[in-house]
Amino acid sequence: MTIEEALQESCVIHDLKGKTKGDVLVELVGALKNAGLVEKEREVVEVILEREKLGSTGIGEGVAIPHGKLKGLRKIICVFGRSIGGVDFEAIDGKPVHIFFLLLAPENSASLHLKMLSRISKLLRDPSFRKKLLEPDNAHDIYRSVVEEDRKI
Repeated sequence: MTIEEALQESCVIHDLKGKTKGDVLVELVGALKNAGLVEKEREVVEVILEREKLGSTGIGEGVAIPHGKLKGLRKIICVFGRSIGGVDFEAIDGKPVHIFFLLLAPENSASLHLKMLSRISKLLRDPSFRKKLLEPDNAHDIYRSVVEEDRKI
């Protein structure tokens, strides 16, 4: 499965407004709700926050990949968000997070879930690509960049 199959352009937020971990998660999940991909925002946020209790998904270098498994979900879905000012997401390097890639997977999809996490991590490991994601002033250009970079994997 590619990122393009899991990420809709309507699920790209180029200017997150949230200033806290909780606010950002609500905003990201709200995009999934607005796209008709999830119904119960509160339940989804709780799933992600439960996962965060195991350890922050702020992986460093300004990146966080919050993720979780959701009962009743039929396929993997993603939402991308970018915070210009950065958010304290308790990242492992202590730096603010600017790039968020939230991933939700069906409850029984451990292998596919891990493969997609690996794919997203591989994409965001490249410093020049991370920098490229901070430049556009609209969601469309960010979406195109993600899709084009993912096609190279």
